[in-house]
Amino acid sequence: MSVAQDVRDFIEKMDNGKLFSYNDIQSEKKSVVAIELSRLSKKGIVKRLSKGKYYKPKKGYFGEIPISDNEVLKSYLNMPNTYITGLKAFNEMGLTTQVPKVITIASDMQPRRVKIKNLEIQFVPIKQKIDKKDIPLVRLLDALENMNKIPDTKVENVILYAKNSMMKLSKKEINKLTEYTLKYRPKIKAILGALLELLGWDEEAQQLQDTLNPLSSYKVGISEDLLPNKKRWKII
Repeated sequence: MSVAQDVRDFIEKMDNGKLFSYNDIQSEKKSVVAIELSRLSKKGIVKRLSKGKYYKPKKGYFGEIPISDNEVLKSYLNMPNTYITGLKAFNEMGLTTQVPKVITIASDMQPRRVKIKNLEIQFVPIKQKIDKKDIPLVRLLDALENMNKIPDTKVENVILYAKNSMMKLSKKEINKLTEYTLKYRPKIKAILGALLELLGWDEEAQQLQDTLNPLSSYKVGISEDLLPNKKRWKII
């Protein structure tokens, strides 16, 4: 069977309004795939959304239905090592009421800002490889890292959110959270270490403390009521 026929068969099975890329079509001859998609695009069988991304138009009673923003986002988030962070994530976490105009995605992709249909997406470097199931853990760390920049909230609220979230985690999840924290700034390690210690995870807390400079201190601006062990962790 020819590559062109493979492309046509793939598109025939695709749902209308669903995004796909070159890589979704099983063929080593990507240049031939691109040529066939370009030809089908000129015929209107598929439509090009952006470089390497296509979809089958979906028809409604009043004509073609535009591709949804969620479908556009999903096409990026389906990639490994990718997740939504920034204000959209913090809004979903209940830390801010602000709805962002720009959606921030952490990924291995080159940092850039793109506008696709109604969406403006900013790609930022991801700190490390993550499992999809661990996205809430790294979002928690991202919130702590940006706690001074999150609109409509206080530092205390972010740390309290982290503490309450950590109380619900299993030992395996605590171990993963500790592992991910090692890629963050010393200030975040100190805050996480103090929270781990408060919650009785002494071994994991020590693991973070061993990476900190004993002469360094970390300005956070939080009361001892919320973090009673802050002095031990040089948090001021």
